[in-house]
Amino acid sequence: MDKSRMASGNWQTFLTLKGEKLLLVVREHLFTITMPVVILILVTIMLLIGGYVIFQQFFSSWPLFIITGLLLISTTISIITKLIIDWYFHIYILTNRKILEFRYTPLTSYIVNDIMLDRVYCTEVDVQTNGLLHDLIDMGDIMITFDRPTHQEEFVLRDIHACSEIGVFLTQQLMDGTQNPQIHPIWFRGHSYGSR
Repeated sequence: MDKSRMASGNWQTFLTLKGEKLLLVVREHLFTITMPVVILILVTIMLLIGGYVIFQQFFSSWPLFIITGLLLISTTISIITKLIIDWYFHIYILTNRKILEFRYTPLTSYIVNDIMLDRVYCTEVDVQTNGLLHDLIDMGDIMITFDRPTHQEEFVLRDIHACSEIGVFLTQQLMDGTQNPQIHPIWFRGHSYGSR
């Protein structure tokens, strides 16, 4: 497993329970923000070209074109910054006592979703990649289902890099006693190309 995914001392502030050990910190694949940023840049370039043609053909005003161009560029930079910040502060954390999803958007929202592993009775870890492109860049979803017969709880790690490897790691960690000892075995099932 990649060392950058493994736990480090920087994330210890998220751990609030006594005796808790950090096992894994992971975030969404970088590709999830790469495509929107590229598309946004291309749209901005097209709008700048269109603005140049309009302001040269109809208005013949360089100052108006420069002001419009600066406004478009500053708006694009603001949107790209927001996309990067939202991606950076969306983190999945696994400890020996819980699984935590942390999502923070400065000045707008703060979401923490966690599952206490000592209260889990049955667990199944499913890995799913959606299509050839996701398979090529090694990106997919990891669905962890608790109490499968009643479908009470499902925890999804979306668009994770090396999802099969992390799915196996999660299964091993959950089976190595991070849960209540009376819990039955954990099952791992990988999916490819489509939904379950």
